[in-house]
Amino acid sequence: MSSDDSELFALRDVYLNITLLQAFGNGIYCVIFFLALYAMVFRRKTHKLLFIVVILMYISATIQTGVHWAIIRNAFVTHGTSPDDTVNYLSQPSFTLIVLPATLLVANTFLADCVLIFRCYAVWNHDWRVIVLPVLSTIGGTVLGILTVVETGDFIKYGGDSNAFVDYARPYFSMCLVTTLLATVLIVFRILWLTRDQTGTAFSGYRAIIEMIVESALLYSVTLIIYIVLLFGPDTSNNDGYAQAVLIQMTGIAPTLIVARVSFGLARPSSSWQRTSKTAHSKLGSSMNISKQIQFSANEDLESGSAVEMKDQSSV
Repeated sequence: MSSDDSELFALRDVYLNITLLQAFGNGIYCVIFFLALYAMVFRRKTHKLLFIVVILMYISATIQTGVHWAIIRNAFVTHGTSPDDTVNYLSQPSFTLIVLPATLLVANTFLADCVLIFRCYAVWNHDWRVIVLPVLSTIGGTVLGILTVVETGDFIKYGGDSNAFVDYARPYFSMCLVTTLLATVLIVFRILWLTRDQTGTAFSGYRAIIEMIVESALLYSVTLIIYIVLLFGPDTSNNDGYAQAVLIQMTGIAPTLIVARVSFGLARPSSSWQRTSKTAHSKLGSSMNISKQIQFSANEDLESGSAVEMKDQSSV
């Protein structure tokens, strides 16, 4: 067996392993999604738009997993009469099976960024100035993502010189990282600022750590960093494929965890984000401020309370 043949067969094994890893991640995503769905439906009512976004992200990630399984099936069953046929198919899948998951990944990333930015907006007491940079980077990244899909589709469909191929993928994922890191740092800083002088156990210790990890989608940020580092690595390496398999699922898992945490009532109440310190919080006891907080929380998608629940509690 020549060195070229061994490399092709290694590609076959790597593709199969990547698909299995993505399927495993999708299984974890399924558990988190249905828990979040239960919380959104039966625990605390969620805004219809957010409800739809969470479902669309899950469907998108599941379709991407299904597409990879379809490629494996076609390679090993439909076109698997010989090892060479299997490897040849994996090297050149159909146009649809390449463009469809790429399009869904761009769409899912955009939705994930929107959820994270909106949560950052809520955490910072609805100060729009805080989210200006994340919004701009999201818009720029989405444009680059669309260009990536269009360029890849044209290259597969019409062919051409590979040297003339414009690689928009690296700047696209770099812009995604900028958005994620900005929102992550802002949310973590806000949580640390609010908890710096608290002596109780409500938001301290392990719970504070979990709060920062979930609220800021820190796992998504770490996964994206690892993927970009591998993406800028040698072209002969297939390690970025493993990172992408995890990233596809984590793109939906991270915002779904945020929604699930809020829907289960584990997030901070709306009023806690509106103070800058423990001392300042003690001065917010007027009935006017409380009524404003209750009125606003009825329109907040990602806040932990609802006006209906507060009204019921006050009547007890």
